[in-house]
Amino acid sequence: MGDTGDTGDTGRVQELQRQVQGVTSIMSHNLEQILARGENLEQLHSKSRDLEATSEHFRTTSQKVARRYWWQNMKLLVILGLVGAIVLVLIILLATGVIPT
Repeated sequence: MGDTGDTGDTGRVQELQRQVQGVTSIMSHNLEQILARGENLEQLHSKSRDLEATSEHFRTTSQKVARRYWWQNMKLLVILGLVGAIVLVLIILLATGVIPT
């Protein structure tokens, strides 16, 4: 009779050990997933910093380019304005007879 009680206790201990191993396996798997997420978050953070630096460089470069083309456009407008003014003055002078034809 003593053997029957021992066998039942041994079976129960083995079942508890299997349950503990199952829980340990699940916890190990969860821990691996958490570590993988942490690594992914670090990579994402690194990429976002790189993107921020790249966007800042793009912004400053685009401002320089826009400023350069604005000045180029202004120079062209000033030159066209001067040419137009000279032509207008010549037409007026010719029309008033100040410059003989």
